Amino acid sequence: MGLRLRPEIPPQPNPGRRGRHRSGSRNPLLERKNSRQGHRRRESSMSQLSRLVHIARTDFSYFFRTKWLMAVLISLSLSDMLVVGLVYGRLIPTKFAGLTYFQFLVPGIVVVGLFSAATDTGRRIWLALREGVVQYYLTLPIRTGGLVGAYIISGGLGGIVYSGALLVIAYVALSFLGPTAIPVQGILYALVLIPFLFVLATGIAGLAAFFASVSRRGEMYWVYAQALQVSMVTISTVFYPAQTIARYLPAPIATIAEYNPLSLAAGILRDSAFAGNPLDTSALTNLLATSLPLAALGAFAYWIILRTIRLKGKP
Repeated sequence: MGLRLRPEIPPQPNPGRRGRHRSGSRNPLLERKNSRQGHRRRESSMSQLSRLVHIARTDFSYFFRTKWLMAVLISLSLSDMLVVGLVYGRLIPTKFAGLTYFQFLVPGIVVVGLFSAATDTGRRIWLALREGVVQYYLTLPIRTGGLVGAYIISGGLGGIVYSGALLVIAYVALSFLGPTAIPVQGILYALVLIPFLFVLATGIAGLAAFFASVSRRGEMYWVYAQALQVSMVTISTVFYPAQTIARYLPAPIATIAEYNPLSLAAGILRDSAFAGNPLDTSALTNLLATSLPLAALGAFAYWIILRTIRLKGKP
C-alpha cells in the first residue's frame, strides 16, 4: 500500500485576529492625504478671515477720510446737546424719571450719533457699487457672506467710534453743566455697554447696506435713509419719555417706541452710564433681541443683492 495523501485543508481565517489587524493597521498615504486636506481647509479659512478683515479695515478707513462729514455731524450733535438741551431744560423744569431734560436728552443724542454713523455705511456702499469697487471685491477669492460681514462690521465700528466721541463730549458737558457729577462706576458701565452698542450699530448698518444696494440713484438712498431715521428716531424715547408718548400717541405706537432698540440703548445709557445704577440684564437682553434681527435681516438682504450681482453682473 502506498502512502495516503491527506487532503490539504485551507487555513480558516480568525475573525478576531483579522478584525484586530484591520482596525490596528495604519495607512500612511490615507493619513497624509487627510492631513493635507485638513491643512488646506485651515489655510482657506484663515485666508477668508484675513480677506474679510482687510476689506473691513479698508472700508473703515474711508470713515475717517470724510472729515467734513464728521465735522458737520459732530457740530449738529453739539448744537442739539448744548443749545436744545440747555434751552429746553430751562423751559421744562419738570424732571423725567428723576432727571432734568438736559440729563435726559444727552444720552439720546449719543444714540442718535451712533445711528447717523452706522447709516453712513450705506453711503459708502452706494458709492462702491457705482464705482465698481464691490464688483472688484466679488472677483476676489472671498465668499459673498464674508464681503457682507466686512461691510457690516465696518459700519458697526464707525458707529462705536462716533458715539464714543459723543459720549466723551457728553460726560464733559454734564460734568460742567449738569446739576451733579458723573459717577465713576458710570464710566465703567459705559465700557461694558460697548459690545451691545456695537451689535446695535451692526443692525443699523445692515439695513443701510440693503437700502444702498437697491437704490438706483444716490438721492433715492437718502430718501430711504431719512425714512429709516423717521421711523426709528421719531418713534422712540430718545427725545421724550415713554409716559409722554403714551399720553399723546396711540397705544401700539407707544409700545413700538418703548421697545425700539434706540430707546432701549438710550434708557440703558441714562440709567447706568450716566446715573451710575447697576446694569439691567433684562434691558440688555431686550436690546440684543431687537438688534440682532435687524443685523440678520439686513445682512441676508444685502447677501441676496451681492449674490445676484455675482451671477448676473448687476443687481
